[in-house]
Amino acid sequence: MVAVPTTLTFRHTHNYADQSGSGITIPIGLSVGAKSVRLLAKLDTGASNCIFQREYGEQLGLVLEDGEYRTFQTATSTFETYGHNVTISSFEWHFDSIVYFSRDRAFSRNVLGRNGWLQQFRLALVDYDSLLHLSHYNQL
Repeated sequence: MVAVPTTLTFRHTHNYADQSGSGITIPIGLSVGAKSVRLLAKLDTGASNCIFQREYGEQLGLVLEDGEYRTFQTATSTFETYGHNVTISSFEWHFDSIVYFSRDRAFSRNVLGRNGWLQQFRLALVDYDSLLHLSHYNQL
């Protein structure tokens, strides 16, 4: 196989360096109607879906148990969630996605997965410099 040089361009660069040194942290907003919340979430390219702490769904006024019930399994545990359609705001972009809120109040992570977030973007990651370059998938 012959390597072919490729040039990519991106509309936004995000420096995700933080003091904890763990993961790629991205500021986002979630909204339903007139209610919205701002939070930090971790990009997880291995996660199939976006999953958030229960409290954020409650702050949006959602009756979580009315959402689509779904269990997720990781290498170490299984946890229950409820899916809801929300608008995600990320940098300069806004899009509707089905995301999941944890049933358990002890769930303490906010994860941006492939369905709902990652599939919206073209991105390049330069971890050595803590830089995430991205554009919306449909923008050049």
